Amino acid sequence: MELVAEWREGEIPAMVERERQITPIRGVAIAVVGPRRAGKTYLLYQTALRLGRETTLYINFEDVRLVGLKPEHFSDFLKALAEAGNPSVLLLDEIQNVPHWGRWVRSLLDKGYMVVVAGSSSKLSLREVPTELRGRYLSFLLLPFSFREFLKARNIAADITASPASRGRILAALREYVELGGYPEVVMRPDLAQLLLKSYRDTVAYRDVVERHKIRDAASFEVFMSLIEASFGNVFSISAAHRRMRGMGLEKSKKTLANYLKYLEEAFYIITVPKWGPGKTSLLQPRKIYPIDPGYLPKGQWGRKMETAVAVELARRGISPKYYRGKGEVDFITEDEAIQVTYASSPDEIDRRELTSLEEAVKATGKRPLIITWDYEGEIVTRGIRAKAVPLWKWLLFGS
Repeated sequence: MELVAEWREGEIPAMVERERQITPIRGVAIAVVGPRRAGKTYLLYQTALRLGRETTLYINFEDVRLVGLKPEHFSDFLKALAEAGNPSVLLLDEIQNVPHWGRWVRSLLDKGYMVVVAGSSSKLSLREVPTELRGRYLSFLLLPFSFREFLKARNIAADITASPASRGRILAALREYVELGGYPEVVMRPDLAQLLLKSYRDTVAYRDVVERHKIRDAASFEVFMSLIEASFGNVFSISAAHRRMRGMGLEKSKKTLANYLKYLEEAFYIITVPKWGPGKTSLLQPRKIYPIDPGYLPKGQWGRKMETAVAVELARRGISPKYYRGKGEVDFITEDEAIQVTYASSPDEIDRRELTSLEEAVKATGKRPLIITWDYEGEIVTRGIRAKAVPLWKWLLFGS
């Protein structure tokens, strides 16, 4: 009962309210998944504040007092819930620390509780959740701050009718956003940005991939990961990586390298974008690779950082794009649009090759052309298409 009393009486730390909200559902667990340090715990706090602390109970299973919790303690757990007044919503953080946690959650659902679970990316991923909860769940993807949430953290109004001065502040914030990224701790402590991002990256590499998948040759995996990172914003080929590593004397099969790529995607470190075309896309086929946050890219790579911000936002909106490659290349093909991203503030700054590639993609795919710029809004007419141009800040805030 100590944990219950602490939850009811303790203060919840100040936080930036996230745009997406969790709505618990009776009979089905909500599983919050996403990259490490994206704010899953704070989202549970936010849910408790919105629903009311008298009807919710937050439990962190990393608490030392819960070490050694086993299935035989489930009855005691139910007794403690009854003493706490049987809160209708249970917010279970780091639930993966409980042996057979899926059975715990399913049993709680059977007892009528509404359950939200969150935890480590290495143990509570899109692979483990279906296995443990056996269809009795809905996934809730939480990514680092969106640009709207970033503006909220900086106390800047997201105003579509902004004055020149306000627009200047939004553009300055956008530059900071694509430079630092949206991880909450990085946003709040920009002076520690590089150290924090390196620690996140290393934790993904060694805890979420090497340890979790029992990779014996960690040095070879590190080389592969460095090849991935050098390809951020570009097309990455397993076959080319295989040749590069073999040239270094590192003999790994293409299947092993494809698995490494899959592990990094499952750990929410990268987003992979397959090529547009008919049929299924094999993991061995070249894909465009983006980090899960633009902060992972080196400073000054504005074009790639813009593309990454778009790729992450598409993922946040539940869109799985492809890229187009013919004589030229277009960054994203969605269900409705062919999207070209360019670091330009006027039509004259847009590379002619980008427009030619967009014309080709539109003719091949039949999608509506869209150009996402740094700060130009209008219409661009070429020989074959009439394309809408939208500034990145506006697209991130309001869509196209």
